[in-house]
Amino acid sequence: MGRGRKPTPVADGADAVVRTIADCAREAAEQGGVALADVGGIGIGSPGPLDPYEGVIISPENMPCMHGVRLKERLEESLSRSVRVDNDANMAAFGEQWLGAGREVDHFLCVTLGTGVGGGWVSDGRLMHGFNGNAAEVGHVTVDHEGPRCPCNNYGCLEMYASATAMVRRTAERMEAPGPKTSLTREGLTTRAIFDAAESGDAFAQEMFEETGRFLGIGIVTLVNVTNVEMVALAGGLAAAGDRIFEPTRRTFMDRGTIGVREHLRIVPAALGDDAGLLGAARLVAA
Repeated sequence: MGRGRKPTPVADGADAVVRTIADCAREAAEQGGVALADVGGIGIGSPGPLDPYEGVIISPENMPCMHGVRLKERLEESLSRSVRVDNDANMAAFGEQWLGAGREVDHFLCVTLGTGVGGGWVSDGRLMHGFNGNAAEVGHVTVDHEGPRCPCNNYGCLEMYASATAMVRRTAERMEAPGPKTSLTREGLTTRAIFDAAESGDAFAQEMFEETGRFLGIGIVTLVNVTNVEMVALAGGLAAAGDRIFEPTRRTFMDRGTIGVREHLRIVPAALGDDAGLLGAARLVAA
């Protein structure tokens, strides 16, 4: 398998980003010993929201230069190959259900815990899109109706409580209030620092993981009630905390989940790492 890897030049604008993606495709084909002209198609996993039917990037929060870019059309012009574009979280789910954690189940949800909370839903081997490609926006189910306003326009979204970004923000806010005794400092505060403190016996850091897992479990209850999947895989940096995040998440799901469903659902770590999205995009083209 060939690979091409380059930083995304967001600061240089859309033309530079599209050119870099095309260069990576050419490099991957060359490393894989395949002529680009012999490649049947190219799959792209992109931050959303986007329109997978038209291959148009709508408004990714961290890539403002790509708003409204017709990525499918532009890459097809550049590479002279058929291109399909889909949400990067969808591609991770599609890859994990094919060759990763979900390969033995037909009804599968992947939840990515990173800067935000993303997700993808596969049912009977089919990736679920909805009418305009924005199904399984798992980070935007409500877990606290009186919670903070989310950029999506809702209040108290799961993303505001269970992403790595949210965990760091909430930890810093709690540290400002009198009371918590902790070895943590606001300088250099990361989920890794919180994890290390928790592993060292810091009760406050342990409480932050407990709270984050509880919110995540509440969100998964709602998601499973809607999708009726048999497995939820957790991916992303926060999932690497292992039992620190999985134990309170699973416990909360068992406390709140629907009888007859909760006994069968498995909440597991994703298996493919960064390869999940690549494999999902390859499967998208082959489907």
